[in-house]
Amino acid sequence: MRSLLRVTIICILLSFCINSIAQNKATVNKSHRMDREVEIIYDNDLYYGSDRYYTSGSNAAYSRLIKSRSKFYRQFRSKRSDSLKVITRYHYGHQIYTPDGIRSIDFEQFDRPYAGWHYLRFQTLNFPGENTANKYGIELGLVGSMSGVGNFQQWWHEAFGILQPRGWEYEIRNEVVMNLSYNRIKNWKLAKKIKIMTNSAIQLGNGKNKVGQEVLLRLGKFNDIMNSAIINSRVSDLIPKIGVYPGDGEEGFAFFSINADYVLSDILIEGSLFNDDSPHTEEINHLVFTQKIGFVYSNYYTTFSFTAYRIGEEVVGGRIHRYLSLSLAFRF
Repeated sequence: MRSLLRVTIICILLSFCINSIAQNKATVNKSHRMDREVEIIYDNDLYYGSDRYYTSGSNAAYSRLIKSRSKFYRQFRSKRSDSLKVITRYHYGHQIYTPDGIRSIDFEQFDRPYAGWHYLRFQTLNFPGENTANKYGIELGLVGSMSGVGNFQQWWHEAFGILQPRGWEYEIRNEVVMNLSYNRIKNWKLAKKIKIMTNSAIQLGNGKNKVGQEVLLRLGKFNDIMNSAIINSRVSDLIPKIGVYPGDGEEGFAFFSINADYVLSDILIEGSLFNDDSPHTEEINHLVFTQKIGFVYSNYYTTFSFTAYRIGEEVVGGRIHRYLSLSLAFRF
């Protein structure tokens, strides 16, 4: 019955999202620049019957196409072109991390620390070409009880009659965190409906230090990187005719990716780089592999995506972990 309930919940969410997209597409009554976007992302491992490691998270994002006459555009546009996009994205979200066996009160038995991460993120994207992108990011956030994430999970579980976690008193201790990041993204065409995307990443800060490489395969109908939902670059100055989509107006594709991260440090597992105040920490696995499989549908106005994650052992002696991510975005 519990498995059936999980499937039912996922199906209801999918039906709602797809129905919203269909209604949006069918009732187009005006045309204007879709140069802003609002996106909601929700992650949870409920479907897999687990409540451990990265167990839940939500993120609200706002994107905006920077006008070409602005000083910000002139500062951040690609030096190889003066006519392509510059996009800014603002994120607000939280993530919840717990060990396996949340009923245990013996922190010596935990296979991962309790940790809450509450953050703001700012990103800028520019495009040296239609199939190349640079993404620059900065994160500011709170770890520890001052993040409020532990209290939120306990309230949520109590309100909905879910098994109560009993170890938040042993969570990673308070710290203000700042991370800087850079991604270089490129698209490679294999066939008309098959493309490979590579994403090379580096992250530095007192929260996490790592380098990573992702290879992603797209199958179906998709646009170039400069105008694709795969990296949230659909915002545009283009004004289509009423009720008519431009040639690159719709995307619908499945994707699969493999990502390898070499992790030097992670405050959510090891605690602070500057002290040993956290009552329970674990040793990280430096090499972590992540697999993603999912589907994206996007038109000129709306994007919906569904992604299943499989994360390798992040902690020495830990286990693999799976969770689902749903995303819905509207442009205006």
